[in-house]
Amino acid sequence: MTDRADLDVFLGSVPRRRRRHWLTLGLLTLTGISVLILFGRFFYGSPSPYYTVPVERGEIAPVLALRGRLHGDGEVTIVAAQDGTVVGLPDPRAAQVYAGQELVVMDTAQLSRTFDADVAAKAQADDAQTRARDALREAAVRLDRYESVWRRSGGRVPSLNEMEGARAALGRARLDVADAATRGEEAERQVTRDRIALSNAAVRAPFDGALLGCQVQPGQIVHAGQPLCTIASHPERLTATVSLGAVDTARLALGASAEVEVDGMGEARFEGKLLRVEAVHGATGIEQVAVFDVHKGEKTPDRPLPLPGRDVTARIALPGRADMVLVPNVALGFRLHDETRKRGTGVYVTDSDGGEARFVPVTLGGTDGRHSEVLSGELKPGERVIIGWRREGGTAPAGYGL
Repeated sequence: MTDRADLDVFLGSVPRRRRRHWLTLGLLTLTGISVLILFGRFFYGSPSPYYTVPVERGEIAPVLALRGRLHGDGEVTIVAAQDGTVVGLPDPRAAQVYAGQELVVMDTAQLSRTFDADVAAKAQADDAQTRARDALREAAVRLDRYESVWRRSGGRVPSLNEMEGARAALGRARLDVADAATRGEEAERQVTRDRIALSNAAVRAPFDGALLGCQVQPGQIVHAGQPLCTIASHPERLTATVSLGAVDTARLALGASAEVEVDGMGEARFEGKLLRVEAVHGATGIEQVAVFDVHKGEKTPDRPLPLPGRDVTARIALPGRADMVLVPNVALGFRLHDETRKRGTGVYVTDSDGGEARFVPVTLGGTDGRHSEVLSGELKPGERVIIGWRREGGTAPAGYGL
């Protein structure tokens, strides 16, 4: 036996007992690694590609940021009364306009040709009426003569056929006169319509005021009802009209203050006071809008005054509210890589394992800059909303220690 063991060592053979020892160690190592993996997945879950935070209920002192536009006092938008091609506009440097002043001039070449043709048609209709009336008088005279002779002759002459023919001719003449009169009246109405169309080709200012701007260009084809220019009787007095959307109008008190930021004016801010909340016709039906009186302040070289027609953001501080469903603002901007469809306001949520993302639409109220209050939607406290990608650089969005 000793000789065989020495021979195995000499030939490099590993004893069976040592081989079983190493196999056992290997199996134990693999088992330990598997247990550690399962342990980690059980306590920490499977790796998720997203950073998520839970939806919470809490208190918020929101600030509404509403988009709208500046308007001058007595502002009116003039629309086209008819289809046409723009050939003339006022000098853009002439801010002041006067009642009756031409603002937009339409091409009248075709209108003039139509007017001339309709005037000629009316003249023909007038001639036709004259001829019809002359024919009626002749038919009446002829029948009167026939009846006079018939009475004097004791009914012997003219013949019955001649009498009936004269009466029929008088009836036709009367119908011709009525028809010619109808045609003449229609020709007169058409000429009147042509005169109105020619008059409408020159769009005039309805009152003295300031020209805020025109929405058309020379050579542009416009249609009836299309906005052309906007003027205001008192452009120095400004109001801002902002859309309220789903905002609870009961939370807005008359006289509430707002900070009005005008697009394109940098850091300039203007004070606003809520004048009224009113319903207007919008693209999607009746909409609620808030109207703010805007205090411009004094003009300085470093602080130009805002002009009507500019877009604005009105920021309104609302009273604090408790027990509101709150969603992080950063979650509202999250997008999937393959997202191509247009969607409304909402967030993406996942289950506790960080599985497939699901979009949940929400209607928002105010925001405090970090969270927004959810006014309606299927989002519930405790659900996890996605705030960023975990596998794109490794850091969570600022302010979230994940």
